[in-house]
Amino acid sequence: MRKLSLTFNSNQRFLLRNVSIIVLGLFINQLLQTVGSIVLARVLNDPSQFGEINLLLQIFGMVTLFLNVGFNAALVYGFSTDRQGAVQNKFRLAMVGSVFFGIIISIILCALSPLLAHTYQLPSLKGALIISSLMLVFNSIVNVGVSSFSGNRDFGTQAFFMVITTIFSTLGMVLGVLLPIGHNLLWGVAFWMGVGSVLTALCICWKAEKVHKPKWLGALSLPQMQEMLKYGVPLWAGNIAKAFQQPFLVMVVGASSVIAVGHLANAFRITGFIGIVTWAFMIVTFPFVAESSRDLAESRRRGTLCVRYNNIILYPLTLAICLYPDQINGFLFGSSYTTGDSGMYIRLLALGVFFSSVGRLGGNILAGMGKTRANFWVMIVAGIFVIAIVPFVAAGNPVLAVWIYTGGWAVSAISMIWFFFLEGFRLHWWKAYGEPLIPTLAMGALMEIGRFTGPLYTWFIIAGVVVLLLLTYMIENGWLSLRKLPSARLASAAQDEHR
Repeated sequence: MRKLSLTFNSNQRFLLRNVSIIVLGLFINQLLQTVGSIVLARVLNDPSQFGEINLLLQIFGMVTLFLNVGFNAALVYGFSTDRQGAVQNKFRLAMVGSVFFGIIISIILCALSPLLAHTYQLPSLKGALIISSLMLVFNSIVNVGVSSFSGNRDFGTQAFFMVITTIFSTLGMVLGVLLPIGHNLLWGVAFWMGVGSVLTALCICWKAEKVHKPKWLGALSLPQMQEMLKYGVPLWAGNIAKAFQQPFLVMVVGASSVIAVGHLANAFRITGFIGIVTWAFMIVTFPFVAESSRDLAESRRRGTLCVRYNNIILYPLTLAICLYPDQINGFLFGSSYTTGDSGMYIRLLALGVFFSSVGRLGGNILAGMGKTRANFWVMIVAGIFVIAIVPFVAAGNPVLAVWIYTGGWAVSAISMIWFFFLEGFRLHWWKAYGEPLIPTLAMGALMEIGRFTGPLYTWFIIAGVVVLLLLTYMIENGWLSLRKLPSARLASAAQDEHR
């Protein structure tokens, strides 16, 4: 009788342990944001005011994408490849550069605030954006601090500060509604969230000093800062091209309907729960692959492993959200938010998150090898569709606008696969994308069959989850691999032991 066992090599243990830590942190983040949104939705009980606050948050979220100008990514790479040099010089240079650009972006936001307030016909938005601009400098400091712990592979501390940041931000959002400034909700939200940013910056600087003991004062080497920018700017620009799409989509749709903004915001929060999976793998993958960047074969093994485990988790979560969007939405936000096209928004955004995972994770894998151009161009491919088409269709057909958003990410995923070939970094495609799909297809088949069984439907859902777990276990244990015979498994185990 075959013994039931599942063993992991050192790479698998490192990846799963640290991804679990980051997933927990990101899950708590997403949960806190969702709970905060639920509190707002139920306290306000006004879709119009709810949409206005979400509009402010989306604008501010879009602006924060422009912070750091790649210094934080360069700092992660610096800690991964030369910790001593990062502590002595790069930490200080990243902090100075990030704060400088944070001040510049704050000034630009203040200058644009009257125009934005006029565009959305919300006079109070002007003052709220001016107050929010003060947060940008402190957010720059927080980002540098978090990057230092990521590059040092101290993912527990990184996850802790991500949660602390979200706690202060969410509390600020709720306090802004409960304790508005001058009876102005938007001003209150901006002020209290700013207080949270200051507290977070102070905490992370104290922790960085205690752990890294960086050299805070010293010469500013412009050539070294240029070298950091040369590496970090493509990643920064690619992240802007990727992350700006959600707030841009909300802002464009919001120009015609703030109620649609509320539905979209809820859909983004729900699908954000599956987005944290790839986000966690991206955080761990970057330094994980960078550490072995001088060994192509080992880097390919690590890259394949990251994509494989990302898909093992992401496939079934995406399918579950696509099958039950209204049930999830109604449970979290109430039945009044499941009207109209809310279910379609959730399905399309879930698929968008899935397609985006290919480019996002793939870009970080290649960045770990010192190749950053893929991260930039793949995100540009996705963003082109949103910028060029969405503004012309959003007012008349918001659902079509979301279709375009998802289609752009599908094209982006294809272009990422092409970049893997272009850079000579070919993953083991079947293990990365093929095998993880088998359990999810089996689960989906059982759940769909269950729709026609009436009272037995619940049992089919349970059976689908059980089959998912069982097949995943069998795949990971090599039971379904026709290529990996016992002798091959022994050889693989010997190679793992040798490494």
